[in-house]
Amino acid sequence: MLAAMPLCAQSSRGASRGASAASASSASSAEQSAPKSGVRFVICSPTGESLPSPLYCKEGKGFREIKISPRTPSRRVRPTGGVVEFWDKDPSEAAADEKGKKASSAASKKLPDPVFTVKVPEGAGGKMLCIVVPSKSFSKVQTYFLSESGAAGNLYKVPSKGLHVINFSSFPLKMVTSEKGDFSDPVEKPIGVFRRDEGISSKNSWSYTEGADKDGEGKPKRVAFVLMYKDKSNPEFKRFKASQFVVSGRQAQINLVVKDPERDMPKLLPIQLMEDK
Repeated sequence: MLAAMPLCAQSSRGASRGASAASASSASSAEQSAPKSGVRFVICSPTGESLPSPLYCKEGKGFREIKISPRTPSRRVRPTGGVVEFWDKDPSEAAADEKGKKASSAASKKLPDPVFTVKVPEGAGGKMLCIVVPSKSFSKVQTYFLSESGAAGNLYKVPSKGLHVINFSSFPLKMVTSEKGDFSDPVEKPIGVFRRDEGISSKNSWSYTEGADKDGEGKPKRVAFVLMYKDKSNPEFKRFKASQFVVSGRQAQINLVVKDPERDMPKLLPIQLMEDK
């Protein structure tokens, strides 16, 4: 955050050092106050739709900015009353009194309605990842939850390391892996289609975590793979992604498979899921 801020000329070196120290202290306080449990948010948008940035959500008695983007999850938010509410403008500004002074707390003034609200699944707790599918209308924003910890209720738990595929499309998929790299040792695994009433489950997902720490030689483990799909026009599986992946013990990579809106085939939207800082 500090690296992205513009540098401002100061009248003296002392003032500059004082401002830097204050900024560093503020950043440190913000990091220490960040929730250790709750929900992180990340965008999955096959059509390129996005959300306003920044958004605002409740934090304690006040509000804070939050940026929800593709590929990397946001900071965690602790739900209030089983929901997380989002505003596209700072609610404390809108709730200011007639003299223009900001409200001292979220409840001290009447707040504007949030632009959209995310309901957290009942029985879920600990750490969660919420995949957000944006829409031009806030009322049509879709959300899907994964558990990052043990207290998950009925949520599908994604491991914190390795490679994972979640099929959000209507295409049946097949993953073929080879630890030797030449496919003389192929391992095949079907990945079913996504059904809204079932949500994310072991039927429409795939994970590889073996050797995610280090292999016997102390080097990251590399695995060759071919990801295939089948459409209605052809009963045979067709290749749409083939490469190698490195199994990491420090982060998970989640590949969301969605329908390409420009072609009648799937495409991948990757998410890098790292541990909280």
